[in-house]
Amino acid sequence: MAVLESANKIRKKKALENKWFLYGFIDKNPGLTIYELSKKIKWSPGKISYYIKKLVKDGLLKNSTEIVNGRTNKKYYGKSMKEFINWNEWNKD
Repeated sequence: MAVLESANKIRKKKALENKWFLYGFIDKNPGLTIYELSKKIKWSPGKISYYIKKLVKDGLLKNSTEIVNGRTNKKYYGKSMKEFINWNEWNKD
């Protein structure tokens, strides 16, 4: 049982590292598609998609969708620090 727990901790740590690596890469290289990201960092499109879904769900990434030659093109961007601040909380009297 201890071996399984140890393996799960290692897997969770690696997943967290992958997630933050991808976030940092997108933040430094905004506006890339999943396909472009997979070519640049040499991960499969499925792996990129998996972590992007988590980052979007966590509110760390935003995306834009455009139609190019009849195909949907999603591009991803890191959110700026201003987008994380709840300005309504700061403007209370």
